[in-house]
Formats: sequence, structure tokens, C-alpha cells
Amino acid sequence: MPAEADEPLAEAMTLLTHEPWHGEPYHRANPAGALRQLVYGHGNGLIIYLILEQQKRIVIERVLWLEDLG
Repeated sequence: MPAEADEPLAEAMTLLTHEPWHGEPYHRANPAGALRQLVYGHGNGLIIYLILEQQKRIVIERVLWLEDLG
């Protein structure tokens, strides 16, 4: 990931640490599902993660950063 993604990613991870349900459901048909997604960095980044409520854990499945290709 480019250096410009560092700060927005750190902010997003801090948010998830304190408010894991802040993200949107990954599957819209299952709005209460534990698989979530969080858009960050002015829409350039996406974190897909799983909330393990009983274990008080978050498992990061994927982190994406879309660069301007234009």
C-alpha cells in the first residue's frame, strides 16, 4: 500500500477497535451479520472484517486501497 494510505488506515483501525459494528454489513441480505466492511480514506480504502463477539476479537479478512489510475 502507498504511504498515503498509512494515516487513513490507522484511523480506520482505531475506529474498528472501539466501534466494530460501525462498518456496513458485507452482505446486505444479512444486515446483522458479523462479516462487515468499512470504507475509509475518502473512499479509496476498504476493510473487510469479521466480528467475533464472544471472543471480543476482530479478524481482518482483507484491506484494499484503490489508487488513482488516471
